[in-house]
Amino acid sequence: MEKLLSGDFPFYRFRNLSAYPELMHFVSSGVKNIGFSDRGNPEIIQYNRRSLAKAAGFEVERLITARQVHSATVRIVTVEEAGRGALDRESRIPATDALVTNQPGICLMVLSADCVPVLLFEPEKRVVAAVHAGWRGTAAEIVGVTVRVMQEHFGCDLQRVVAAIGPSIGKCCFEVGEEVARVFQQLFPGNQAIVGLGKQPGKYQVDLWEANRKELLACGVKNENIEVAGMCSVCHPDLFFSYRREGERAGRFGAGIGMKS
Repeated sequence: MEKLLSGDFPFYRFRNLSAYPELMHFVSSGVKNIGFSDRGNPEIIQYNRRSLAKAAGFEVERLITARQVHSATVRIVTVEEAGRGALDRESRIPATDALVTNQPGICLMVLSADCVPVLLFEPEKRVVAAVHAGWRGTAAEIVGVTVRVMQEHFGCDLQRVVAAIGPSIGKCCFEVGEEVARVFQQLFPGNQAIVGLGKQPGKYQVDLWEANRKELLACGVKNENIEVAGMCSVCHPDLFFSYRREGERAGRFGAGIGMKS
């Protein structure tokens, strides 16, 4: 992943997705909050989203976001839904954690403050997806559900899918209790790379990056087509927002993808 600065909004791009000139994509930094909340000033968020759109090269009115609920729900969207959730909360796609489209001219975005953002692209069928995978979504295999939707609805070849796993809470900081650890131990039995002992007695550390990578591999996505940012949102207060670090006051950064018109 490489850092770029266009205008006054630094953002990141993945090297594997940057190889496709027909794509636009980004991961925004924690310099500016782009998440609407009950506490924040919506006009500031609107300004920040417009700044991000200008920097990353898309029209903010063509942005689509969803109300994320830590589910495995996937929604196929169209150009007719452009602008939903772009500049307000009320018009967001309801109760969805992954957005998929084969239509150019719109940008799909998920928000994060520790959860794993995953961007997907199948270049032959020209299908993109943006996935929000918190620990619950990861446990529900939302990335696997999403790539299967891409395959079943658009005929995507999963071996051609290019995947980018974005910044989020790393294994170094994601310490959980036995109940959550057991969920991942059952999903990935014997895989100590995903579930290891924590720093405190009775605690465990879970690697959500590796869990999502393994889920993609299990679906048939090639290892060489997967890029992992490997940047922990908790460890980098100067780069990303983190709910675990900041609590309720945490802002949100975004990961977005779309095909150019």
